[in-house]
Amino acid sequence: MTVTVKLDPQGRVVIPQAERERLGLPDGGVLELVPTPEGVLLERRRQATVTSDEEGLPLVALEDIDTVSNAEAIGAIHTQRDDR
Repeated sequence: MTVTVKLDPQGRVVIPQAERERLGLPDGGVLELVPTPEGVLLERRRQATVTSDEEGLPLVALEDIDTVSNAEAIGAIHTQRDDR
């Protein structure tokens, strides 16, 4: 699903409520702006928990709710662009 949004005079973008709910973005939530060759990718920050395995090596677990990797997102952007 493609959603078109506009920048306001201060350069802000409003993310529609349905998308915020789908992504689990609370009011005041934080997104990261990730530059890509195609433009920019908005990515929500996820809570990370760091523990250690029995050898003392770090293990990182990320909170995840229906997210995709950057590579998958960029692939989807390419597919959508090429279908136009």
